[in-house]
Amino acid sequence: YFISYFKQNGRSYEFQYSLPKTIIKNEFSEQIQKTSPIFIEIYNQAFVAEQERLHHIAGVGFRKSLEFLIKDYLIVKTPEEEEKIRTELLGNSIKNRIFDQNIKSCAERAAWLGNDETHFTKKWEDKDINDLKLLLQLTVKWIEAEILTKSYLENMSS
Repeated sequence: YFISYFKQNGRSYEFQYSLPKTIIKNEFSEQIQKTSPIFIEIYNQAFVAEQERLHHIAGVGFRKSLEFLIKDYLIVKTPEEEEKIRTELLGNSIKNRIFDQNIKSCAERAAWLGNDETHFTKKWEDKDINDLKLLLQLTVKWIEAEILTKSYLENMSS
């Protein structure tokens, strides 16, 4: 059984959506699973919220997932700095601890858009949750690339 919602447009009706929905979850690589399983959990909860049309909280969830991804990534890279990483602001972690320019640039912009999702006034009016998700995906891919590159360079030294 399902229920479909339509919007009346004059004499016709326009399909909006149907319920119940099949919930979709994103799969992440082994590298990301090892680096930050909590990121995956939070990201997928935000993704479910978005699918359930809970747009006001989905963006906040994506922003939170970014913070866990970045902090877990940095803790894996520098475990001796764990306590400092845990307590500092996300923006400072990105600015001062990430040296790969691709990761830094994408994560920084994802944080900006994520902050827009949590604040009353948006700074980036021409961007939305889809841009935030794309920047999160790019950040994930650049982190994966860094981890894989390091692994192959270490295991195949000349």
